[in-house]
Amino acid sequence: MMHIPFDQYAQHDQHQSWEWINGSLDLQPPLTPAQQEIQSRLLSWLGDYVEENELGLVIPGPFAIRMPEEMRRGREPDLMFLPNLFVEAIQDYYVNSHGVGLVVEIADAKTRYRDSVDKFGDYQMAGIPEYWMIDVERHQADFYVLRADNRYHLAELDADGTFHSTVVKDFTLKVEQLW
Repeated sequence: MMHIPFDQYAQHDQHQSWEWINGSLDLQPPLTPAQQEIQSRLLSWLGDYVEENELGLVIPGPFAIRMPEEMRRGREPDLMFLPNLFVEAIQDYYVNSHGVGLVVEIADAKTRYRDSVDKFGDYQMAGIPEYWMIDVERHQADFYVLRADNRYHLAELDADGTFHSTVVKDFTLKVEQLW
């Protein structure tokens, strides 16, 4: 098995999603049309909100996040938010995990385990403050917030089924609108 450095991995063709695990590449399945539709909606809603309120930058995948060095991981979420404080820290092909405020994974049967276990653990360990996992087949959206114990906790929706972000100031998402 050939090992490649992170910087070489990060420069891959952005039309295909790969992840870097201990120096090896892991090809990710392309988004299905249903996943692309959710990604597009979230990019529009969240991206417009962030831009209008000058809060930072929303980047659709594939775009690499360099996890802390000891993790030896490069992840490519389906969507990420970088607060203003870290926008200038973006490299040409990646961003360091400490600058990421929110990651979104849009799961289906092929990616559900990886997104809910492997990536969940990596994002939590890297200290990314918010993780949204949207499951297109189950019509389920789970929103996790990193708390003082450095663990993700499932955020509760309000009585209307609306999620209130703790990272994107005053941003709300009515979950039923995803579908």
